[in-house]
Amino acid sequence: MYKYLFIVLLLLLLSSCKSTITNNESKYKVNAERFIRGEYGCDPSVIDELTAESIKISYPIFEKLFGTPVIRGKDSAKQFITHFCDKWKETKLTIHNTVAEGNNVVFLWSFSARNVASGSPGEQPDSLVYSWGGITLIQFNNEGKIIAEIGEESTPGPLARITSDVK
Repeated sequence: MYKYLFIVLLLLLLSSCKSTITNNESKYKVNAERFIRGEYGCDPSVIDELTAESIKISYPIFEKLFGTPVIRGKDSAKQFITHFCDKWKETKLTIHNTVAEGNNVVFLWSFSARNVASGSPGEQPDSLVYSWGGITLIQFNNEGKIIAEIGEESTPGPLARITSDVK
């Protein structure tokens, strides 16, 4: 009798754990999307609201732009958003797919914006609309704060490459 009671209690415990994970994954998906839309939609308040103090943001282009592959900390992340939003206007972020598992959320995305300011010495703004895409991983800590944004970008983006008639 106690054996069956133990099994029932164990199943209830496991079921509630899965429910907690699923609820966290849903919450993480919502917060990750709020973060990435705020970040590339020029709202630096998402940094204070959704990230840990030690946030790390990394994309391959950062090495060329900043001389380092990783931006570290809230202040640097806010400076990045300010710099990015001074250069790019009329931004449009499209999220094509989102997957969450545990403390991780992954986006397949595309982005377009108008180049209105120079990004580096000697570069001239051309007011053209540029498009690119990529895949980004957002990681959360156990307190539900974003600790990392790790991405790969390309032109054309991943979705454009698989939907085009590549010869």
